[in-house]
Amino acid sequence: MPLTNISNVLAGQNQQPEYQILWEAFAFNPASVATLTQPLALSTTIGYAVPGCALMWGLTGTQAGVGSYPPQGVQGGNTGTWYPGGDSGGSGNPTFPNNWTVQYVDVASTSTTVANGLAGVCIGFGSKDAFASPQGLTVPANSALGSTQASQIAMVGKRGLVQLLMDNTTTVGHSVKVSTTHPGLFSDVGSTTPTFGTTVGIVQQAVTITVPTLVWCSVNFPL
Repeated sequence: MPLTNISNVLAGQNQQPEYQILWEAFAFNPASVATLTQPLALSTTIGYAVPGCALMWGLTGTQAGVGSYPPQGVQGGNTGTWYPGGDSGGSGNPTFPNNWTVQYVDVASTSTTVANGLAGVCIGFGSKDAFASPQGLTVPANSALGSTQASQIAMVGKRGLVQLLMDNTTTVGHSVKVSTTHPGLFSDVGSTTPTFGTTVGIVQQAVTITVPTLVWCSVNFPL
């Protein structure tokens, strides 16, 4: 992330600091039926596509590549021929670019780990703290994006200080993992013990939680 995008690190003028985290932009799954409202209650069936939620690679919980005909790259070493992805000049896809897709992210399923597709934490859609569009801030919420093509850009946080949507009471210094009971949420594991590939960070704020709540945590998604 360019340094010019790291703003207000000293929290000047009584404003909270922003972009205290390294992040990458990915397309949000257009077929997702995740609820787009800020969660008002803990749900064991619905994942919330909102800033602070856990994200995984792929379509509706399955991992996905970057198209049906990904590029083959250079053939024959340094003297080989370069085959651009999906073109009719050698990679076997005469319909390029008509069936090309991009890498998607979606709301993480429960207990998502590095091994089964964890991507990071959503810090906004298109801009910091912004909701996806259409969004529903009322009940019932808008329950689908309603498109077959990707149009939402999810900012996927990777490493640094960020607010995570937690589903249980937190203690400073405890490790954090993706919730085992609530899709798209994170949980305090109850101890300071980290587990590589499972825990994603450390709690930096003690909060008593009865509904999904944003909690400051330091994270490192080793992907």
